[in-house]
Amino acid sequence: MKNNTDTSITGLNRRQFVSGAGGAAAVAAGATTLAVGSAEAAESAVAGGCKTAGCDYDVIVIGGGFSGVTAARDSQKNGLKTLLVEARNRLGGRTFSADFEGSPIELGGTWIHNTQPFVWAEAQRYGAEVFETPGAVADVMQAIMPDGTRSTLTEDQILEVVLGWEAYCEKAREILPRPYELLHNRDAALKAEKISATDHLRSLDLTPLQNTFNEAMIAVIVSNHANEMSYLEVLRFHLLGGGYFPTFMDSTTRFQIVGGSGSLLNSILDDGAPDTRLATPIKAIHDQGDKVVVTTSRGEKIKAGAVISTVPMNTINAIEFQPPLPQGVVEAGREGHPGQGIKLYMKVEGDLGNIASFAADLPFNYAMTYKQGKGYTIVVGFSAGADQLDAYDEEAAQAALQQHLPGAKVLSVMHYDWVNDPYSRGTWATYRTGWVAKYYDQFQKESGRVFFGSGDHGEGWRGTIDSAIGAGSIAARKVSELLS
Repeated sequence: MKNNTDTSITGLNRRQFVSGAGGAAAVAAGATTLAVGSAEAAESAVAGGCKTAGCDYDVIVIGGGFSGVTAARDSQKNGLKTLLVEARNRLGGRTFSADFEGSPIELGGTWIHNTQPFVWAEAQRYGAEVFETPGAVADVMQAIMPDGTRSTLTEDQILEVVLGWEAYCEKAREILPRPYELLHNRDAALKAEKISATDHLRSLDLTPLQNTFNEAMIAVIVSNHANEMSYLEVLRFHLLGGGYFPTFMDSTTRFQIVGGSGSLLNSILDDGAPDTRLATPIKAIHDQGDKVVVTTSRGEKIKAGAVISTVPMNTINAIEFQPPLPQGVVEAGREGHPGQGIKLYMKVEGDLGNIASFAADLPFNYAMTYKQGKGYTIVVGFSAGADQLDAYDEEAAQAALQQHLPGAKVLSVMHYDWVNDPYSRGTWATYRTGWVAKYYDQFQKESGRVFFGSGDHGEGWRGTIDSAIGAGSIAARKVSELLS
């Protein structure tokens, strides 16, 4: 069995991987190459260079994921000389297109859908095409029950699953009538966010099959154990997916970008062509009133009229901000959003068919066919985290998959360790129970000339490619209004 995890590419062990920027830069070498724009194009886009007196740039955008690249493009097109700075030696943030045994895969953000307005508009804008992940519409659906019983679902049982999910989300429209305005029905929303996703599940009179599916699906949504997320967060995802089970499922696991997420990110970047620096971690951001001074880890100081930070929630405290960040932002960063799960790709011997399988509390909560090849199948499995599965242990991965697919022979595995990447410290972001009441009014609030555009915050599809693009575009608009 061959392990193609991020660390095996360079021979790093787990401790070396978390030691700092060098590890993160080295493992990124296998990613799809991303264009970085040219200084010549930036200068031609902004006649006369920087418009802000005494500064090197009008705008510095920190973070080269979809949020940062979008903010940099929009700022440049708004006539502002823009610098995009990324700590890693690649762009993409928590999206990462890679090759696995000759097959393209997405190690980070993967699926898009027409219910996701920002990313779908960008895909249309640049002519990106989509293709379907087979397991999103599986020919065979399996369930592994708490007693270990594994069964293929009949049509009646599939309907039972659907009705169980709809029962869980029955009050969604009442509590959250506008999922892009989380507190529109404030009292009801705050009451729902005090309840954990599993506490609400236990309060319902559902069948064992319905309970098993709901808990498994919630664990996938939160990228952790289901009890780590609030009931309100589940309702948000359900309503963003149309408030209808089939559309919700399609929104989360069906359509991928032809050429990978990196191809769309390249299109956005090339369109704006901001100056871009890779492998440049930021040490400090100081708002001096008339300008902002950004200090890199190498001690270089760059001055700008405004800064847009798209740094993930779980790493925001690694940068020194003056004036300091709001206390709620600091505390949330210390606590960390709950995205600590694993997405593991496994190349399996033989054509296993187009399947999807779920379980409430096994190492893989969900596993499905990602690609069917000649003599092999690529399966993608979702785990709640390292306490459930050691993704660096090939035998453990095979044993976990065999609980869903007895006899499956795993030939090789691949994943990316987002939790131990120093520039992410987690997968996608959802909110813990009580976070909206404690922190929500402090998230994403600009301070003077420093603006925030992380996809970990905000309304709508928070934690996805869609939210990153939306957050970046909103931050760029605010900066343009300030500097214009």
